[in-house]
Order: sequence, then structure tokens, then C-alpha cells
Amino acid sequence: MIVLRGRLNGIQRNRIKGLLNMLYTSKELASEIGINVNQIYAVYVPLGCPVQRDDRKHIFINGKSFAEWYTKVYIKIRLAEDETFCKTCKQGVKIYQPKQKTKGGLSYVLSVCPVCGRGLTKIIDFKR
Repeated sequence: MIVLRGRLNGIQRNRIKGLLNMLYTSKELASEIGINVNQIYAVYVPLGCPVQRDDRKHIFINGKSFAEWYTKVYIKIRLAEDETFCKTCKQGVKIYQPKQKTKGGLSYVLSVCPVCGRGLTKIIDFKR
């Protein structure tokens, strides 16, 4: 199953690599990564993020174990040349009824999801 909720952008993923082998509070971890604290409580903890609680139920997260957990749960989605990702179906689907377009050096293909009918776009090439 592909998990989309809670995915980080490239800058945030690079910040995860720099986390230390120490316990962070949820506020400190959110600040280090560059996310909102609510994302930790609403997304990561329910998905099984490795947490430790003290006697007053405060959450502490080890930086290295969080980074390892994140890379296991949020694997990179690999698509073939003739596939594009449908956010409704949450999976890669074959390109159906393709229409190639070019606009200002950007080449892309417009298609339709064969399962749900959603309009899809796949960028092919970008030349400046």
C-alpha cells in the first residue's frame, strides 16, 4: 500500500538525514524537519512511528530511528515510461488516450485514468 499522507518534500527529506541519535520532543523534531507539530500527532504516530513516553505521557522520538522508519514507510514510487500516477486511485496506471503538449519548453502528456476517469498529466521533458 502506498502512503501519501505525511509525505515530505525534498528539503525536508534531506533534513531527516541529519537527525542525531538522540531523543527529540515532538516540537523539536517538527522544528528540525520543518513541519507542523500536528503532523507528528495526526499522521506519524498513528502510522507506527517509534515513540517513547515518559511517566507523564510526553512523547519522545529518537532521530535515527525516525529517519529509518520514514524511509521504510514512505518508499519512493517508481513508474514505468508508459505509466503515470493517479491520486484518486493512489497507484500507477497505464497512460490512456494520450495527448502530447508543449508549452514554453515544457513537454507533457495529458491522459485519462482508465479506472476512475480522472485527468492525468506526466511531464516528459523540460528545456530552458
